[in-house]
Order: sequence, then C-alpha cells, then structure tokens
Amino acid sequence: MALASPACAQAPLELRLADVGRFAAFVDMGGIAWTGRTARLRVLQVAEDGFTAGTEAFWGGWRYEVLDCDARTIAHAGFSSVRVGGKEGPISGDLRPATAIPAGSADDAVAKAVCDGWRPYAGVAVASSVEQAVNIGRPLIATGAEP
Repeated sequence: MALASPACAQAPLELRLADVGRFAAFVDMGGIAWTGRTARLRVLQVAEDGFTAGTEAFWGGWRYEVLDCDARTIAHAGFSSVRVGGKEGPISGDLRPATAIPAGSADDAVAKAVCDGWRPYAGVAVASSVEQAVNIGRPLIATGAEP
C-alpha cells in the first residue's frame, strides 16, 4: 500500500491546521484519498522551535494515517521526519491495527477536520508549503493557541 509517491510530493499542498498542543498538526487536505468513508491521509506534525534528535534539527514530520470516519478509528501507517530546510524521509513503520480515537486528542481534531469538515483556527491561513506551516505552527505552540 503506497501512501505517498514522488508525484504526490510535487502536488501543491493545502495544509490546514487541526490542532495545537505539544505539536501543531496540519492536515494535507489536498492529499486525502477516499474509499467510501475511509480516508488515507498524511498529517504534518510541526515540532517546537529548536527541536533536535541527536545532533540534527527537525521541523517535525509526516504522520501517515488511515481514518474510518464511521467507526471513528485511526490506524497509524508510518512516519517520515522533516529536517530543518525541508529534507524529508524516509517513511518508516508499518500499518498498525485501527484503534478508537480518544476524545479531545490531536487524532480527534484531525478526524473532525477530515470527516466532519470542522474548521478550527479559522483565522489561521492554510499553508501551501511545509516551511510556511512551520512558520505558522511554531508561534502557536509557544503561545498555546486554542481554536
């Protein structure tokens, strides 16, 4: 099961902010693939300013997900880091079993945005690049923005 391809990576991004907590979660709205009420998507998880792992600095990473909108479950399908400057990848991790989405979680906010058309943070611009999402998300993480 391929969730991303080079062609998909070149498509314009439509990154809509769904949640701010430890990370800022932006749904790639233009990259959602639907099969009935099941959505395959990716979520850009922006990390706080100065985030490092080892000696490398990161903007965050892409979470690959499968949402069942009717059952309200999520199956995590891999992760791809994004280093400062935008270098991505590789995708690691396998498709996990679907689990119930906890109410009030970042996954719940993503599900509401994808499945229900919820638009939190209406005053926040939709980002068209990873770098733009980082520039939008990091100040919101620092201030603890609410929808």
